[in-house]
Amino acid sequence: MKKTSKQDIENTESIYSFKFTRLSKAQSELRTEALTKIAEKFAKTLAKNALGTRTDFVQQVFARLSEPASFNWTDHAVLCIALSDIRTRDGLLRLLHDEVDLRESVCDHLGREIARADKQWIAPLATVFGGLIWLTGFPEKTRGAINLALDTDPSYSLALLLDIALRHNVPASVWSASLEAVSLEACLKGAA
Repeated sequence: MKKTSKQDIENTESIYSFKFTRLSKAQSELRTEALTKIAEKFAKTLAKNALGTRTDFVQQVFARLSEPASFNWTDHAVLCIALSDIRTRDGLLRLLHDEVDLRESVCDHLGREIARADKQWIAPLATVFGGLIWLTGFPEKTRGAINLALDTDPSYSLALLLDIALRHNVPASVWSASLEAVSLEACLKGAA
């Protein structure tokens, strides 16, 4: 995959559109079924082996985000559930930090999934999207994503931290250095 330039990102409308998709009743039911099934699986396996479950979910989401095909409802559910768990989300962010060439594709996926998401999943999706865009050098695009996250969940802690960083013109390199300094295992164990 070619390296993403600022011009490529600025010209990729789908990354920033957040045009929410009105789902049919059948689509909404499929989404709910998938989310329920994956949430139950995550909770059940997490109780038995937290580190293993989080590792599996991070690897599954990372692999899926690396593929160009659009997400089905199961993919959507796995992404939403993974990002709703702070340690799993942070592990995924740690992996994505190192994959600069994947950021455009990942942001494209996240933009589509934000548009299809139920309100309760938007804050984690939008915050991860915002963080990745910020690392790519677009604080103004990050602002829109963080505002969306905070509009749906004013207490979402990572969105609040990114909001503070943006308001105080903290360079993204500070967050990048923080991500770089912690291992995937530390993220998954909650030591980050």
